[in-house]
Amino acid sequence: MLQKLVQNEYTELRKENELRESTLNKRNQDILRQVDARMLSYTWNCYEIERVKKDLIGMAAQAEIRGSDLKQVMGGNPDEYCRQIVDGIDQGTPLDYICTWFPRWYLLFAIFNVAALFASGGTADSSLVRQLVSPVQLLLWLWICAWLHRIGHRLCLRFGMWVELVWNILLLAGFVWLCIYSNKLYAAYSVSVSLWLVVPYQLALAAGAQWWQNVHYNRYARNHPWREQPQQ
Repeated sequence: MLQKLVQNEYTELRKENELRESTLNKRNQDILRQVDARMLSYTWNCYEIERVKKDLIGMAAQAEIRGSDLKQVMGGNPDEYCRQIVDGIDQGTPLDYICTWFPRWYLLFAIFNVAALFASGGTADSSLVRQLVSPVQLLLWLWICAWLHRIGHRLCLRFGMWVELVWNILLLAGFVWLCIYSNKLYAAYSVSVSLWLVVPYQLALAAGAQWWQNVHYNRYARNHPWREQPQQ
């Protein structure tokens, strides 16, 4: 039942790609991970990235038969190759990225709260304001992280990996500061709510977001199918 809830054309394609990618040698797997990171820096459309990877995995398999690798097939410049590919696909919108990651992250919050309930003997509670604001806060944070990730990757291409590392450390420090600052804001509101009510609320939001992901990607896949189409 749970498996059917999280299945859609995007997750099915991703699962198939992961299975096929595992049959490649380590060098080609590393190249594919680099390609994935590069494309995420140029497009929001996670579904289209997986469609491109499906073709690249096939190209990598053929290259291995010839004793070559995917980097040579791409002409030795993966970044330029990825940019050319991305220019030819639907760029998508931040919604594509957010609906991909929001359900799993929000489900993780619910799991943490279940653990807190067990640890407290069922008496744990939380700020009502925090729980009402957290969905919007997560949506904004996912969008900001995606945007900042793009900047970090471009800094890496231009100045090297150490600059990107410093950038990511600054992002982590900013995230920690925001968490501490938001906790102080929530503490100003004395209204609390039992986690017995919070967990169903979070599960409902995660399920609703997953339903939207299914509808969004299944509708998109009807116009941009990844499965082999039967011959007419």
